[in-house]
Amino acid sequence: MTKQFLSQCISWLFFVATTVCGEEPRLYSGEIQIPSMGSMVMTLGVSETDEGTFLLLTVPAQGAKNIPLPVKYTKEGAISAELKQAELEFIVFENEDYSKLTGEMHQGIVFEIEFERVDAIAELVRPQHPEEPYPYSSNEITASHPDGHVLQGTLTIPEGTGPFPCAVFISGSGQQDRDESIMGHKPFLVVADYLTRHGIASLRFDDRGVGGSVMENIDDLKLATSEDFATDVEVMVKTARMYPEIDNKRIGVIGHSEGGIIGPIVAVKDNEIAFVVMLAGTGVPGSELLPVQQARLLQSTGAEQESIDSVVNASTLFYKMLQRNVNDDELRRAMSDLIKAQFDAQQLEVTEELFEQAIDEGIQTFQLPWMQFFLFHDPAPVLAKVSCPVLAMNGTLDVQVDSKQNLPVIESTINEAGGDVTIVELEGLNHLFQPAVTGSVGEYAQIETTFDSDSLKIISDWILKVTENE
Repeated sequence: MTKQFLSQCISWLFFVATTVCGEEPRLYSGEIQIPSMGSMVMTLGVSETDEGTFLLLTVPAQGAKNIPLPVKYTKEGAISAELKQAELEFIVFENEDYSKLTGEMHQGIVFEIEFERVDAIAELVRPQHPEEPYPYSSNEITASHPDGHVLQGTLTIPEGTGPFPCAVFISGSGQQDRDESIMGHKPFLVVADYLTRHGIASLRFDDRGVGGSVMENIDDLKLATSEDFATDVEVMVKTARMYPEIDNKRIGVIGHSEGGIIGPIVAVKDNEIAFVVMLAGTGVPGSELLPVQQARLLQSTGAEQESIDSVVNASTLFYKMLQRNVNDDELRRAMSDLIKAQFDAQQLEVTEELFEQAIDEGIQTFQLPWMQFFLFHDPAPVLAKVSCPVLAMNGTLDVQVDSKQNLPVIESTINEAGGDVTIVELEGLNHLFQPAVTGSVGEYAQIETTFDSDSLKIISDWILKVTENE
């Protein structure tokens, strides 16, 4: 899943771009090591202007460029700058010839900075991102949900004579835009473009509360579960059926990660759904998936096996206690053991204040309706009821949804129920279906490929095959 427990324990950067202060700043680039993710490229610029000195922060993988942070100089001559809303602070030094920037970044824990002088900010290379004009029509659509919020998305329709089959996209966990943008990649844009060029219409939409999908009360998101998000998909499927260019009998869904849980839910409620594609979808409850996910995440960053075993044991115990509804004191002790095991596995030393904060946030997160549903919802009984063809794909280097844990369960469940399932395990691909080395989250931004080309062909060929006789 794109929502990971470790990310709840250690806050990270998600900024919006802003204007650059000053001209021709001195630029320094390097990598910082993020727990459970690996390395991340960052550039810091020192800009001296009439309004003062600014530290310009750029994190390409997070879409942040030249965020200006006002500078204060310490008695030791260090550059001190902070972003209070992110609880982020830099304390860095330029050397005498301005060729290096060294120091620390503080955000609960300390990140070492050893950056070299560069001439320009490194740009992310994304060769698969399509550029206009497209050889098909692209239409902005808006639909109203019965609960009152508005959903907005993009419907792409192939050239030629329809009506065409159509795939409605379902994003992974966390509120995503219609392209499922992550670390400079736009996987849904790439997949939709490929499908449309090969005769399959696509409808991808912003999740509720994101982009053009507007909610009157954004706090209502805290109460939503995967079942609620399934109703958004139902609205978009009905919207697709309104277009004469779309064949009503050949509309299916493509769900990634959590979307792979939601897709079958939609198909069971709507027996007119023509197909389901599960991209790194799950076959087991979250309480079984998360310990394996945590183990593989830690393995991908080189953690010791003894430490990994401690995390797995602590997390398994915690989920069991959650299900038993133990008292608050017992639950807090179990969460404390889990947090300690995670920090130890990552060799992190944190303040007592941060440790207690991590416990509080962890308990709050696991008591949210979304997490409760994810932990204890068993996808198998739903999969057994799916009457349309199912394509389940997963990469062997997916450290978030383990292929060996999930694909066999999906296959056996649907087969035993007499359903139609195609299983594809892809060697060397990660959770985003990129060719990877370790599968670690930190690789996502570093890999130029957004979505493996062979996987794109598999999806397209399969959809055309299962819908050709409709």
